Amino acid sequence: MINKERIKSFLLAFLVLTTIYLIQQLWVEFPDELFSSLAFGQESTDVKESMLSDFILPEKYTINFGGNNRAIMYFDETHGLWNKGKEILKEAFQSKNIKIEEMTDEEFEEIRKKRAIGFYFPNDIHTFIFGKVFDADISSSINESIKKINSIYIYLDSLRDNFIIISDGKNYIKISGVDFNFENIKDEIDIISKTDYTRVHTVTDLLDPDIKNNTYIPLQVKFNLSQVYVRKEIDISSELEEDNIAALFFNRDLAYIRRIEENDGSVIYIDSQRTLKIHENGTLEFFKSIEANAETGNLYMSLKNAIDFIDTHMGWPDDTYLYKVDEIEFENNKGYRFTFKYKLDGLTVISDENQTLSSIEIEMFNNQVKSYRRPRHIWREIGKVTPKGSYKNMLSAYDIIVNNYNFIKIKFIENNNINVDTVSADELDKNVNLAIKDACLAYYDNSAEENQVLKPVWIINVAGFSYVFDAYDGSEENGGNPR
Repeated sequence: MINKERIKSFLLAFLVLTTIYLIQQLWVEFPDELFSSLAFGQESTDVKESMLSDFILPEKYTINFGGNNRAIMYFDETHGLWNKGKEILKEAFQSKNIKIEEMTDEEFEEIRKKRAIGFYFPNDIHTFIFGKVFDADISSSINESIKKINSIYIYLDSLRDNFIIISDGKNYIKISGVDFNFENIKDEIDIISKTDYTRVHTVTDLLDPDIKNNTYIPLQVKFNLSQVYVRKEIDISSELEEDNIAALFFNRDLAYIRRIEENDGSVIYIDSQRTLKIHENGTLEFFKSIEANAETGNLYMSLKNAIDFIDTHMGWPDDTYLYKVDEIEFENNKGYRFTFKYKLDGLTVISDENQTLSSIEIEMFNNQVKSYRRPRHIWREIGKVTPKGSYKNMLSAYDIIVNNYNFIKIKFIENNNINVDTVSADELDKNVNLAIKDACLAYYDNSAEENQVLKPVWIINVAGFSYVFDAYDGSEENGGNPR
């Protein structure tokens, strides 16, 4: 059996290398890690005990060097900005002598012109959970002021007047009175200031000086991203492999577990309380009855138990983060659905409009697991290729918006049911520019093609709809449909 698996791995590697060779006219710089990754099936089987703080990751960082001189970073492999930022936040959240003030939009915009670093998260995170990340009980005054957080700013202009700002995009809470030390992060920012960093500007500065839109987008990018070659995390090809997975979920002799093979190729394992379905494509679904008279669930314990469960049931892809928390109900019980996403090479992996393809979901009631879904589209990187020097440069978010402006405008008109006969062209353009809310990078998993290559894309959010564009040629992905 081992020899058979090695032969299969070798054949898979051969096919990947052949594919890369055939497109070498476009992507020609072969990194060493591609060839060193051919020893498939050598991952550690050790169970890693995860910490809640492992699952809070920024989507991007902005660094203000003063005035309108700002850098943006979508990944941070060398400076450790988030880890250094967490040290500061821990001091602030654990302090008992903090001063809390609400800020106006105007006051916040003035702060954004000062020397500071901003961390932006891909979704709102409960303020209460944020406190738990830093082993702190967030004060009731903060929790009452702002229920969720999607960005954090650390002011770096003066050691004697240091503070942080937490925001949900609408409200801004200034936390001061903490004598934290920001020298470590300031030193890294000084290093970045001497590099050829990617500058970022507001939509107002780049597209229309007559509107007020402080969304940051880069005019030019100073880096090129790779295409990433991947293989499936779970590639089940034998009954033995299916049984090994089932053993993780049932923790008992499988002789006592009923096994059913379905006509569609999936396999179901059942005992009295638990069901595991392994789909032919590799998707796993686990269901469990909720125990009666169990303790009442709460958000923190539900999340902690969910993380502990996944730790011991297939583990985590690298760089997984908590993407979303939904409150749900089942038979008069209130619970939570936690959605986790993961990153490859520093960027979130996204798929088409069906976001569940690349997300791990777990539902918790009474602090217990009710269901757990692990999708087939979790990939492991086996190598990457970068574009040849000057052959092709990546487009910026500004390039994408300008090159696709008519497409974006048409979608805006459709989504908002605008009668173009009643709106002037100038007014319509202003409304479209005002509606641009975000621009970020990701790796796109074109599941429709079942390929093994993830390519870099820009995601442009316009009035709540996120459109995906190829980062090199600017073409629309996902058929032009929003995610």
